[in-house]
Amino acid sequence: MVFFLNDPSASQTGDLFLVAVTGSLGCGKSRVSRWLAEQGAHWLDADQDARSVLTPGSEGWQAVLDHFGPEFLAGDGPLSERPFDRRRLGEIIFRDATARAALEAIIHPRIYQRQALALAHWQRATPVGTTALVVAEIPLLFETDSANRFDRTVAVLCGAAQEARLQGRAGLSPSLRQAVIAQQLPEETKQRLAHYTLDNRGPWEATESLLRDLWPLIQQQARLGVSGVGGEARRAWPHRWPESRTLA
Repeated sequence: MVFFLNDPSASQTGDLFLVAVTGSLGCGKSRVSRWLAEQGAHWLDADQDARSVLTPGSEGWQAVLDHFGPEFLAGDGPLSERPFDRRRLGEIIFRDATARAALEAIIHPRIYQRQALALAHWQRATPVGTTALVVAEIPLLFETDSANRFDRTVAVLCGAAQEARLQGRAGLSPSLRQAVIAQQLPEETKQRLAHYTLDNRGPWEATESLLRDLWPLIQQQARLGVSGVGGEARRAWPHRWPESRTLA
């Protein structure tokens, strides 16, 4: 099921209303995004898109291989079939700002292009005069200055509960955990920048109750179509996605 909102102002094609969900590592942004998608929104998963653009043998995979070298590949077998060891790569990029910038310069444009293709497809599938909701899970939304690409932003907060949740996460050493956290903005900053915040420190049932209150607000904003600065009725897609201009 895809959730559509009637929008009498739309005349040529259906519209999309983009909502970005962000939050610090371990705070539950994936679960929140999944819940919103289950209500009928399309779902853009930036982490999954990153994995896709680094599929062994792909253009993005080759570009990262050329820059970082085969020592960051995992497994055995033919070189073109070996994926990157994400943990080893993470150990480097979260400690070396230059390496991180190099990796982002390779994969971010490809992620945005991939997402733009999905958005264009969903817009074509949206009936004229209606608006479809899209939820995007973006871990470093504010850190990468990507918030402008979305109509609304939601920050999932967990405060001191973050450390306890991360201790049990497999494949994440204490040193890497701290390196990742150091790259993320403080929750106070995210709370100030986001349109909406969700306190996910407690049990999921409490967060779900907050989501039930938030969902109608998002629907209302999508229905009104107010997205730009100063109340400008101009949705983020496709106007704030340069990649949309390169699509056929």
